[in-house]
Amino acid sequence: MLLAGCSTNKTDTAWKLIRQQQEQQAMMRQQEAEDLRKNEASRPEVMLAMIREAQQQQRYFASLAYIDAYAANYGDSTELNALRAHALRMTGQPQASEQAYRALLKTSEAASGWHGLGLLAAEQGDYAKASEYLAKASALQPTNAQILNDLGYARIQSGNLAGARLPLGKAAELDPDNDKVLSNLALLLLLQGNTPQANAVMDKAQLSQGTRDQIYLLASEWRTNPATHLSSAGARQPASAQATSSSSRTSSPVVTSGDVPAYAAAQASGSASYPASPIGFHQSPLMDNHTPLVQ
Repeated sequence: MLLAGCSTNKTDTAWKLIRQQQEQQAMMRQQEAEDLRKNEASRPEVMLAMIREAQQQQRYFASLAYIDAYAANYGDSTELNALRAHALRMTGQPQASEQAYRALLKTSEAASGWHGLGLLAAEQGDYAKASEYLAKASALQPTNAQILNDLGYARIQSGNLAGARLPLGKAAELDPDNDKVLSNLALLLLLQGNTPQANAVMDKAQLSQGTRDQIYLLASEWRTNPATHLSSAGARQPASAQATSSSSRTSSPVVTSGDVPAYAAAQASGSASYPASPIGFHQSPLMDNHTPLVQ
């Protein structure tokens, strides 16, 4: 009887071990299935992250390839369409990008749509229309320093200096470390005849001498040939607006080429030329810790 009892105990122990192993294996399979589901769910976000990273690195053709792959595997989304519109514009496909931007106007990415349309209009030299579209984008995202900067620059180019002050002031205080925003603000201040404050802004931004020279040259060119900028707006201003713009330009000191020694020397030798603008439209993050730059 004792031997039989020992045999029974060994059998029970063996069955317990088998059951424990089976339970452990079942739990492992369940965990593997759960991990697989999680990985499947995260793959679209991983691909979106790849697209965003490619665009941040200015690899726009690569981003288009990733966008096509995402759409083939997971379908379209509003965010994907916004990324596609941007990539199309940056790869020199204005018609396709305009169509893509317009498709965003009745979605949650409407601000991106208006912003993109504004950039396209500016690239075509129609700064009046660019200002209109960028104002709509800014109304939807009023704290977006990037849109505010682009709106301010478009208004400068269309001759609306008074209208450029508010968006550029906002952009400068929202993103006080952005050189392009501060360059545009300095340009506006020069055009308004406020050279000391323009210099203060450039000093605070620690702009290089080369960038400062370009800002002075742009201001000098604008003040010397304002009609060039107004005509590039693509639409005539009302007479009252023209009078206001003309008055604002003639009532403040002109920034002359003599303010830039290098340019003055080149002009004397007959080799002066204006460099491409370093200011234009840009991409940048928002920052809100700042010291006010516009009084």
